[in-house]
Amino acid sequence: MLNWFNKQINKMIAVLVSINFLLSLYLISNIYEYRINFAKNESLNVVKEKLQFETDLLLKELEEQRSQLTLRKIAIGKLNMITPSNKNLIFINKKGKMHE
Repeated sequence: MLNWFNKQINKMIAVLVSINFLLSLYLISNIYEYRINFAKNESLNVVKEKLQFETDLLLKELEEQRSQLTLRKIAIGKLNMITPSNKNLIFINKKGKMHE
C-alpha cells in the first residue's frame, strides 16, 4: 500500500513538473512576442511623429498660401491694385561688398 502511494505521488510530481516546464516555455514565448510587438509599436510611433511634423509643416504652408491668395483678392478686387508690368518694375542694386 505504501509503495503504491509513493508511486502515485511520484507520478503527480512528474506531471506537475512537466506542466510547470511547459507553462514556463509558454510564458517565455509570450514575453518574446510582447517584446517584438512593443518594438514594432515604438517604430510606428516614431514614424507617426515624423508624419505629424510634416503634416503640421504642410498645414502651415497651406495656411500661408491661403492668406496670400486672400490678400491678393482683396488687393485686386477692393483696392483696385494691379500687378506691375515689366516696364513698371524698378530694381535697386547695391554696389560694393555685400554684408552677410
